[in-house]
Amino acid sequence: MKLTVLGSGTCVPYVKRGSSGYALEVAGSTILLDCGSGSMAKLARVGINYLGIDHIFLSHIHPDHTGDLVPFLFATRYAHGSPYGTKREKPLTLWGGEGFLSFFEALKSAFNEWIVPDTLTVKKFDGNEQALDGFKISAVHTPHIDSSLAYRIEGDGKSIVYSGDTDYSEELIELAKDADILVIECSLPDDESKTKGHLTPGEVIDTVNKSGVKKAVITHLYPVCDEAGVVDKIRRGVRAQVIEARDLLTIDI
Repeated sequence: MKLTVLGSGTCVPYVKRGSSGYALEVAGSTILLDCGSGSMAKLARVGINYLGIDHIFLSHIHPDHTGDLVPFLFATRYAHGSPYGTKREKPLTLWGGEGFLSFFEALKSAFNEWIVPDTLTVKKFDGNEQALDGFKISAVHTPHIDSSLAYRIEGDGKSIVYSGDTDYSEELIELAKDADILVIECSLPDDESKTKGHLTPGEVIDTVNKSGVKKAVITHLYPVCDEAGVVDKIRRGVRAQVIEARDLLTIDI
């Protein structure tokens, strides 16, 4: 299992961090967890064939997590001149939470069949564990917006949990129990005003310690988080190994 961080930032333009996106290679499959603006170019930079992506799992429908979805689908349908071939051959499944199907229908209304590759299937993820292409995936709703999901993926004898955007959540803690790695958001320092729907370093520390994860990847960092050194604060407060997410960082799990 290998994780590549495509974007470790937020909606705010920031030279150090792009919007949320992660590529996970597991059990012979390649999946995307979100695809915020810039994810397509980052896939090319790390040498991942976008025509070989098997599944895209969206944590929620905010633009900083879905900004490259339309470009991805458009490039998949019209792959002329691609270095990876001119046609997608394998199935592609796109997953999202509550309201996602109507969101995708709205995109189709705007972009017509241009964003519907021949091999595309669009599904709502209901949270129940599913076995897909050699790995298992489950999800829980998180307190951010109605469509928000956190995912747990198990394969190759390892487990990874992706929080997406979330406020403090006992359901997330339970989902992440004893996982090998937790990719968890931390949007603002503790001394900033608490923003509903996002985590502070103190809440991340509590989540990591209660879940018993082995490693925590701290991501979705606004520029102020770098200025305040929130990753170092989390590192001092937890028993797990802490990794600061960086764009193009690859982690073998």
